[in-house]
Amino acid sequence: MSATIEQIRNKLETEVKVIFLHSNADLDSVGSAAALKLFFGKAELCAQEGVSHLGKKLLADLEIEFSEDLNCQGLPVIVDAHDDSSLGYGGVDWNRGIVIDHHSVTGGCASSDYYIDENATSTSELVWEILGRPEKVDEKIGMALLAGILADTGHLRRGNHITLGNASEILRASGLSMESLAPIFDSADSQDMSRRISRLKGAQRLKFDRVGEWLVAKSEVGAFEGAVCHALLNIGADVAIVGSQNEEVFRVTGRATRKAVDAGIHLGNIMNKVSQEIEGEGGGHDGAAGLSGKGDVEAMLNICARNCLDILKKA
Repeated sequence: MSATIEQIRNKLETEVKVIFLHSNADLDSVGSAAALKLFFGKAELCAQEGVSHLGKKLLADLEIEFSEDLNCQGLPVIVDAHDDSSLGYGGVDWNRGIVIDHHSVTGGCASSDYYIDENATSTSELVWEILGRPEKVDEKIGMALLAGILADTGHLRRGNHITLGNASEILRASGLSMESLAPIFDSADSQDMSRRISRLKGAQRLKFDRVGEWLVAKSEVGAFEGAVCHALLNIGADVAIVGSQNEEVFRVTGRATRKAVDAGIHLGNIMNKVSQEIEGEGGGHDGAAGLSGKGDVEAMLNICARNCLDILKKA
């Protein structure tokens, strides 16, 4: 942490802000940004590369809009990312920016002012700390932060005692219940036909490798890679790697079980390593990460799977 929480809080309180979300922003990125906007005011959300399905649902519930215009004026605040690679696009003025992130940072942070804690289970928890852990907070802020925490911890399954403590504080301060968060996630269960078909195609095209008692699955689909990854984990994979191809550009998403992570798998590091070899963009968490660039998606799936298998052989 290059800047103290008090210094970051002072800038957020006094300056007009542009809060940047990473590519296809997930609930942790969206929830962190929304909470900062609602608490400190004078802020605009920028998501040049779009927002995920659930992220859009949360923003609609909070009545917050986002822009895709990189030229928005204000202090750059980047949440859930720390450089162009993890953000998913270029053009952000990192020299003036504030970074709030919980990812593994292997090559350093692009900004000089940052609050990064790789041990935190979500960026939303770091935002809660920056807010000062108030005794009372608006329900919308509580909803934004809790949605981010629940999403990044698999509904607390990957959480620890600190995660539970933060969630408990937010519930008490906002007056919310866990049940009040259900509508945000219910939309994932009421899936549209295209999402359901993608999951079935992912299973149909599934290939897997076994090393000892470990199973690494890979598949190629046209969309909804993250949803397909979760489906493959649910049917028995320890690690799932799913990709899509759009002309010369590929996109790969990976998910791993807690057991695989405990055995040494860190998908964020793997994706970052591969991205540097191919001059692409990649990174993320230990159990959830992504990779994109130009090339053949099948080759990328094989490379990522091989990296995972090499680690699991030693487990």
